[in-house]
Amino acid sequence: MEFLKSETSLKQNIQKEINVILLGETGSGKSTLINYFTNYFHNGTLENLKIAIPTKHHVATEDLKHHEDNVQDTSKSKTRACAVYTFRKEDTIYNFIDTPGLSDTKGAAQDDFNVRQIMGAAEQSGMLTAIILVINGTQARATVTLRNTLCLLRSSIPDVLLQNLIVVLTNCFAASANFEMVHLKPWTVPEANVFHMNNCALSRPLSVRVKNIHMKKILKTEWECSMETIEKLIQNLTQLGGKTTEAFTQMRMKRDRIKSQLHSILLDVKKFQVLQNELDVMKITQKNISTDIQKYSDYKQTKQVEITEFEQCGYYSTICSVCSNTCCDDGTNVSPFQIILGMVLNEFPLLNMVYNFINLFSSSVEPLCKCNHPLHKHYNANVRPVKRIKTIEEILQDVKNAYDQNVSKNEEIEIKIGNLDSDIAAVKDALDEKTAEIPKCCRELKMLCSQFNFVDELQGIFDIMERDARTLTSMVVRADAEKRIRNVKHVVDTLTSAEKSG
Repeated sequence: MEFLKSETSLKQNIQKEINVILLGETGSGKSTLINYFTNYFHNGTLENLKIAIPTKHHVATEDLKHHEDNVQDTSKSKTRACAVYTFRKEDTIYNFIDTPGLSDTKGAAQDDFNVRQIMGAAEQSGMLTAIILVINGTQARATVTLRNTLCLLRSSIPDVLLQNLIVVLTNCFAASANFEMVHLKPWTVPEANVFHMNNCALSRPLSVRVKNIHMKKILKTEWECSMETIEKLIQNLTQLGGKTTEAFTQMRMKRDRIKSQLHSILLDVKKFQVLQNELDVMKITQKNISTDIQKYSDYKQTKQVEITEFEQCGYYSTICSVCSNTCCDDGTNVSPFQIILGMVLNEFPLLNMVYNFINLFSSSVEPLCKCNHPLHKHYNANVRPVKRIKTIEEILQDVKNAYDQNVSKNEEIEIKIGNLDSDIAAVKDALDEKTAEIPKCCRELKMLCSQFNFVDELQGIFDIMERDARTLTSMVVRADAEKRIRNVKHVVDTLTSAEKSG
């Protein structure tokens, strides 16, 4: 949006500034109304027309920039962007903001884009004296395009500015208007703010007036009536007080916040899905590890072995310290000399070596016991060996190693599961916070614009959320996502029902 005359020069000695925005469907006559304002302020006549915006039959005559396309195609919006046309009368500046037409043949996406432009232009103006709603007065009923236009506008105009709403019915006089104001409900426009203007003077080429005298008289009359209407409209504007456009700013911020939170919820649900999938995998892994732990937990094995123990008895026995056998248990001990000799040889290794060397060449070797062990390896004691069966515990090391490894893995898995549980809890807390903020923003937006259409505003993102919810593979995440969508939609339905009942 750009101001189309030198603002500095115009504002010299200015005491008052009036900002007016024009709204309406494509082809309703907004740009034509701007041309009538141009003729009013620039002293144009039917013979010397002052044209700010080029039309199908007239080229621009004034040095005012415009954003007009498709001037030959009445089905498409000619105004592609918001433009400000500035005029001065005495000590007052009038800024008329022309806007793209709504319900354009380019479809809903173009309408959404145009609405954002319109609300941006209104917001940037700072103060608005009036909103002029331009409607083709020849329409007896609210057509589909007009109903769509009004639906878009009801969601765009804050309540604080409805008192400054002016309706201009074009292509008709008060007596010939077919349009009924009831179609604007629940808006109520005072009769003093409704104007009728037959703007056919600019809808005919100059050649028609030249060739047809009767047509020329009719156009002259209609021109004079239109100029009188413009005069009354200007007087009406001077009596209206300006309203701050802060409400447009707040509406934009609330709308953006709601959409931002819904989109953020969409992303968090996807994150929830990723974490839940990972958690499910971890739990399956942990279950398999637990099975292995159970499998390898029997790493201890018991078996029975025969052992020899000594118990006290009433006589001496000769015991072999090598084989633990009783070499003599009938009280007849081995010769003490033989035992002493064996003990001496055992005590003195060098002597034992000499003795063994001599035994190699003589038959006087140290005798062996019947157990085939040297006599010096025996001793006498009043005990006897007893063989018993004993149960002992044996650890299977390979099995224990597998058990220990799985226990270690299980500890690691439990840590990861704990971390995932914490991450999921954090995501759910964030989802709860965002889900709770959306109803709050909706109610605040409803207070700014009581006719705001939440269904139209949010249905697109609801469709995306529901579509994505159907692709979720985790039943837990899917149930959570569907519940959140239902809760937000319930708030929207409640606000919409309150609007209808009100």
